[in-house]
Amino acid sequence: MKLDKLSTRVTRRMRVDTALMRWQWLRYWRPNTQSGRLVAMIESVLLPVLVLWLGWKLRPDDPLGAHAGFPWAWFGPWLIAVRYGAGYGLFGVAFYAAFWKFGPMLFGPNADSAFPAELFLGGMLMTLILGEFGAAFRNRQVLHREVTKDLRARLERTKRRLFVIKEALSTLEQELTDRPMTLRDALLDLRRTFTLQGNRPALSAPDAIAGLPAPRPLPDPRAFLQLLSQSCRLVEAGIFVREISPEGLQWRLATSLGQALPALDQEDVLIGRALESHQSVHIAQTALNEAQESHPWVFVAPLRLDEYDEVDALLAVHTMPFMSFEENNLQRLQVLCASYLDFSQLELTVEDVRSAWVQAPIGLQQEWAQLSELGQKFRLLSYCAVWSGQGRVSDDALAEFAGLQPVESSTWTLKGRGGKPALVVLLPLLSSAGLANYRRDMVTLLGQILGRSNQRPDQSFDLDFLEVAGAPGFRELHRLLSSAQPDRPPASQVAERP
Repeated sequence: MKLDKLSTRVTRRMRVDTALMRWQWLRYWRPNTQSGRLVAMIESVLLPVLVLWLGWKLRPDDPLGAHAGFPWAWFGPWLIAVRYGAGYGLFGVAFYAAFWKFGPMLFGPNADSAFPAELFLGGMLMTLILGEFGAAFRNRQVLHREVTKDLRARLERTKRRLFVIKEALSTLEQELTDRPMTLRDALLDLRRTFTLQGNRPALSAPDAIAGLPAPRPLPDPRAFLQLLSQSCRLVEAGIFVREISPEGLQWRLATSLGQALPALDQEDVLIGRALESHQSVHIAQTALNEAQESHPWVFVAPLRLDEYDEVDALLAVHTMPFMSFEENNLQRLQVLCASYLDFSQLELTVEDVRSAWVQAPIGLQQEWAQLSELGQKFRLLSYCAVWSGQGRVSDDALAEFAGLQPVESSTWTLKGRGGKPALVVLLPLLSSAGLANYRRDMVTLLGQILGRSNQRPDQSFDLDFLEVAGAPGFRELHRLLSSAQPDRPPASQVAERP
């Protein structure tokens, strides 16, 4: 009886999927934001021609349907206007006008040669209206895609943090006896290396060749490779950086562990799989282990992507002890490489912000640069709330207040004016109404916390709002937290006192 119900359920699901596939072609005419200009021009020509051909086949005396009950021929320019914009749709209107003018010369005289001005005016206005609707939808689609991409990146980082927590709950005895360094210690060392990297420039890159783009340096690859050697028992490994030379595309060895590493060949199975999938691969995987050919590398992981989402830096491990090919050690190696990949990607946009305030926490620099890029490209504004301590505020009260900040926010406890504590809160993708709600809720919570010690919020903290806007805004944040009293805030800054 259960098998019959399962068969019926599967059959019904297959019928639904078949019906959806039958009408899938209708999604083709939604507004497009990724087609090239040449494809749009070709479609703008072919669709009106196809509509006119169908109209001539159905009604040779009136292919444009000027005397029909409904102007079916205008669906050609209208669909083009919705898909690509009003400009492409107006091309179809011009094509129809030219056909009305020169059609009788090509296909014979027309019984009614009067130009239907009202019909063409209505069709042109409708094309403009549909083009504006299509443009609005395309703009919303671009914003939605960028926001989704940012949320997906944050979700991936959260998943890796959950794996770290799961790893930390394992037996302490097993961590101390079987591994020279725990995952927690390795991540702390990696964060410490990144923090030191934020206070000094990255390792110098080789000189650029005339006429070719300058290569970008990696953030301290030597220290990262040494950390992997201690944490994951690497014996021979190297970090390779892609470069464009007069001889073509080459992979340069940036730093190495051990000696006599083979040259990096893109035709190798592991190298090709890592370049294609943007994920770490190793020979212990089933699909690669079944291959009969020998592999010069045992583990490959991408360390940085360029602006075209192509891998331009790779970690290639040549030799590892046999006992290191166990699941936990490979997962630890993957997590460390993914953390380095995230850091190197964020470092691509943090140079201007770092020049404005070099001593700032590196996490604050990266978050500020990332949110500034979203605001500059897509007008997705973010704000920074600065709670500057004025009176005597205990560390416990400040830590409790920092824990009550919104979930999507990021907080840093720094020293403000006169050495007093200050809480910096980054509020991503927030509107003016959301900013007002944040101020009202946080002032209420702060009053509840300070009320236990008979303190008033307006006597303990100053609240300032800054718009996250690149290096100038970051410089203004530095001035606000410095010991000197800042000048009158610019128009982009909203100073509030709770």
